[in-house]
Amino acid sequence: MKTPADQSDTPLNARAARVRYRHAEGSATRLRLLADAGGALAVDGNQATALAIILGKALELLSVEDGVLLFVKDDGLHVYAGQGPVPPVGARLAVNGALRTLLQDRQLPLVRQDVQSSLRIGREKTVGLEVLIPLCFGGKNVGALALISARQVPSPHADDLATLQILGTMLAMALLVTSKPAARISGNKAAELKTLTARELQVFSLMPRGLTNAAMAEQLGIATGTVKIHVERILHKLDLRDRTQAAVCAADYGLDA
Repeated sequence: MKTPADQSDTPLNARAARVRYRHAEGSATRLRLLADAGGALAVDGNQATALAIILGKALELLSVEDGVLLFVKDDGLHVYAGQGPVPPVGARLAVNGALRTLLQDRQLPLVRQDVQSSLRIGREKTVGLEVLIPLCFGGKNVGALALISARQVPSPHADDLATLQILGTMLAMALLVTSKPAARISGNKAAELKTLTARELQVFSLMPRGLTNAAMAEQLGIATGTVKIHVERILHKLDLRDRTQAAVCAADYGLDA
C-alpha cells in the first residue's frame, strides 16, 4: 500500500504541481508588470522614459518583440512610445481598419493572427500575432497599446489580457491627465491676450495645428480673407514675428486645448 509520500510522487500529482507552479509564476509576473508600471508613472508621469519602460514590460509579458503606444488627439492617433519596426514617437496615424474598430467605446481587446499589420513599417507587413489593447477610461477608448510578433506565437492567456486591460486604463489615466497641460501665463502675457477679440482668440487657438487660412475659415464659418486679417492683427497685438512664432506662443499658453 502506498504511503502519502509515495502518492505525491505519482505522475498525476507531479503534473498538478507543475501546473500550480506555472500559475503562481504567471500571477507573479502579471502583478510585477502592474507594479512596475505604477512605479514608472508615479515617478515620471507620461514622460517618454516611463512610457518606453511600460511598453517594454508589456512586451515581455507576452514574449513578443514589437509594440507601439498610441493616444487619440483631434487629428488622429499619435505615437507616444514604440519598439521595433513601428512608426516613430511623434508620428501621426490615421484611424482606420482594426484601430477604428478598437477605438469604439467599450470595445474589448483584439487578438489577430497571421494578418497584415498597418503598424509595421517596411516591406514586410505580415505578422504572426497582433494584440490591440484599448486605453479605456470612463467608458471611452482613448488610445491603443499594440503588441506585435512577426513570429508565430500562441494567443495570450485570458489572465494576461485582463492584466493588459488594467494596464491600458492606467495608461489612459496618465495620458489624459497630462495631455492638456495647464497654461502658465504671466501677468503681462495674460494682459496681452485680453487685447484680442473673441474671434481673434479662436483663430489664435487654431494656429498650433498648422492649418491654412482656408481650413481655419471653414472650421469657424467665416471668410478666408477675414481669417487673414485676424492673423495679421494677432501678430501685431502680441508683437510676434510670424505665424510659426504665433503657433508656438499659442501652444505655450495652452490655447490648443
